[in-house]
Amino acid sequence: MEEIKGKILFFSPSEEETSYFTDSLIYMCDHSASGSLGLIFNRQLDLDLKDLFGGLKIGEDYAPKDKAFLGGPVNPGAIFILHSSDKSWKDTLQVSEQIFMSTSFEALEDIAKGDGPHNYILTLGYTGWSPGQLNNEISENAWLSFSEDFKLIFEVQPEDQINEISKNVGYDIRMISPDFGNA
Repeated sequence: MEEIKGKILFFSPSEEETSYFTDSLIYMCDHSASGSLGLIFNRQLDLDLKDLFGGLKIGEDYAPKDKAFLGGPVNPGAIFILHSSDKSWKDTLQVSEQIFMSTSFEALEDIAKGDGPHNYILTLGYTGWSPGQLNNEISENAWLSFSEDFKLIFEVQPEDQINEISKNVGYDIRMISPDFGNA
C-alpha cells in the first residue's frame, strides 16, 4: 500500500466530466487498512469563523477574521482543524512532524479565544474512502499525489494554491488526464 498519509492529493481532471473534487487539493490525514481521511484545504467558504463560533456560543470576545473551508462531502456538520504542531489536545492526530489534525471542542474554544495554534485551517466535513478504495482510484490515475508542503497549505492564498503547486513541480497539474494509462 502506497504511503499516502501526509501527502497532498489532486483530482486528475477527466475531459469527459467534472467532479465534486475538480480543482481540489486534499491533505491526507489518515490512510490505513480501515480507510482514508483527507481534508480539502483550498475551498474557502463564505462563512466567517466569527459567525461559526457565535453559532457554537464560543469566542464572543475574540473575532478571528479567518473563513471556514469545505473539507469534503462527508459529514459536513463536523468540524476538523488542520493545524501546525505548536498546539495539541487530548485527541489530536499527529499526521506529520509539522501538521496535526484535531476535532475536539476544546481546540475550537482555544482558537475562538485566540489561544489556538499559530497556523490552522478549520474545515466543515471531510473526504473519506472505504478500505482499499483510494488505492484503487490512485492505480486508475484518478489522483496525483505530492509531498507535504506546509507553506502551500497554510501560507498561500487558496485561490493561488493550484498555480503554486504547479510551479513547484514544474508543470500545470490541471493538464494531467487520467485517460492516458500508466507508463
